[in-house]
Amino acid sequence: MNSNNAFSRLYNIMRYAHGIHQQKLLSMQERCRQAKTVEDLRRLASDIQSFSDELHMHHTLEDRHLFPSIARKIDITHLETHHEQLTKLLKEFENCSIRLKRVANSSEDIKSALTDATAMISKVSKLVIEHETAEEQVIAPENLKKVFTEQEIRQLF
Repeated sequence: MNSNNAFSRLYNIMRYAHGIHQQKLLSMQERCRQAKTVEDLRRLASDIQSFSDELHMHHTLEDRHLFPSIARKIDITHLETHHEQLTKLLKEFENCSIRLKRVANSSEDIKSALTDATAMISKVSKLVIEHETAEEQVIAPENLKKVFTEQEIRQLF
């Protein structure tokens, strides 16, 4: 494996995971536009909970295995700040999921819940995309090559 491949592999793995997150967020936004029934809200609630769990797991892995090594050589305080913001926002997102599961079967309640869910998904999307773009900039091969050896990058896997 040459240096270019080791650095690119890390970058591509991260971009792949981030792409999945962004696709799921887009899917939830579309589900909000199409939702009309309590059952639609329950599916959306399930999507929100699943996404929150997956994102939490993703960030836990990053926080334990990837970014501590990077932080020794690169200032990533902006990413840490994002993680703190995301942790708080994901709690709100999970609460949104709980509220969706409890919505009564009236068109007014459904409409109000969808308005709130749409706003929350937009808020989460904005921060997730901002954060993941910042992560990708930090781990871009041209940036990591400045401060890491190929062996050090391999050890991050």
